[in-house]
Amino acid sequence: MSASTERKNRQTARSEGSYVKDINAQKEAAKKKKQKIRWIIVGVALVVFFGFAIYLNSGALYRSLDGLTVKNTEVTAEDGTTIPAGERSFSVAECNYVYHMQYISLMNTYGDYASAIGLDTSTPLDEQECPMNPNEDADENESYTWDDYFRDATESQLTQLAAYEAYAGQHDIKLDDDDLKEIDETIDSIADTAKENNYGSVSKFLAANYGRGCNESVARDVMKLQSLASKVQTSVTDAETYTAEELAAKYDTVKDSYDKFTYSYYLVEAEVEEHVHSEDESEDEHDHASEPTDEAKAAAHATAETILKAVNDGSSLADAAKASVEGAEIKEQTDLAGSSVESDISEWLKSADRKAGDTTVIDGSTGSYVVVFTKRDNNQAPTEESGDQNYCDYVAENLLKQDVLSEWNEHVFSTITAAYEGSFTGSARYVGI
Repeated sequence: MSASTERKNRQTARSEGSYVKDINAQKEAAKKKKQKIRWIIVGVALVVFFGFAIYLNSGALYRSLDGLTVKNTEVTAEDGTTIPAGERSFSVAECNYVYHMQYISLMNTYGDYASAIGLDTSTPLDEQECPMNPNEDADENESYTWDDYFRDATESQLTQLAAYEAYAGQHDIKLDDDDLKEIDETIDSIADTAKENNYGSVSKFLAANYGRGCNESVARDVMKLQSLASKVQTSVTDAETYTAEELAAKYDTVKDSYDKFTYSYYLVEAEVEEHVHSEDESEDEHDHASEPTDEAKAAAHATAETILKAVNDGSSLADAAKASVEGAEIKEQTDLAGSSVESDISEWLKSADRKAGDTTVIDGSTGSYVVVFTKRDNNQAPTEESGDQNYCDYVAENLLKQDVLSEWNEHVFSTITAAYEGSFTGSARYVGI
């Protein structure tokens, strides 16, 4: 090999080696760039994930997603009100709030007796059957749970609120400063409750007790709709005025429930023989065994007559009762509303012929009553509740307004709501119920 050829080969090798180095350097740089991009992507994904988690936990998602859509066709009611076709959506948070409001309302009504209507507070609502199935023709194999019940109640209330809102819009009915002040006072009351229970804010209290997404803003919006519905009803009832004769006639039909009675009585209880339960006896036999016998009732009646004679001879009921029954304690009722009077003596007390000082013996299911009538107050005077109006007129006017509202509901509002239909958004199922 010549010297010039060898030199040329060495130059070529150096050139090729340099090229390989360049290629490898470029590959390494590309690899690092690719890894850098990958980590950037992962970093962005993590930021998005944690950002979404924060967004989810903040409840904002549930306030932005539609939970229920209410649609209506155009409808004209009997009073001439025309509601144009429309659509109204409620967020998942608003649905959550109303759902829990329905649940809390029922629990406030039944409390520890919720089991009597088939509700087990220790079991998830969607895992227990509800006996109050509105569809009587439903397939026996079709389950209707308490969750279904409260969802139906939520749909019904929000659909009605949407209808009230539309009616208010057609009649230019709006909330005023006094209405908004009442809502502020309600929120302040919730704030006090939240503070007493160590919640940092109204919104945290609402989220914990009414479902995710619920906050002060959600509660206010629902309260505004409820207040607007109430204002619609008031506009209907206040459109009517009543004469003194109409008020008197109405009160006369309910006076036995609203008049106030003052009286005293002593119940001579008939003795009940001690009963030993037998496994062979029926439930009906067991129930009757705990009732007093006719002989025991007759003895109680005789004692009551003795007490009555002493009262009519001038003794007080308390002295007469103690003279016949050791340790006897009479019951004194003062200004008790007629609706609360003991059923056994109600008819006698409410008789139109009753006058102060009347006495009698009345046989009841568990013994005999000795009754002394004192007075009947027919509410012909103002009270704190009625203001400047006599209480009897106040009661009558409110009952007449209820009659008007019932007529309006039957002939106007029912026609409007019949045009409304609510449907839940499947992708926006409630959270935390």
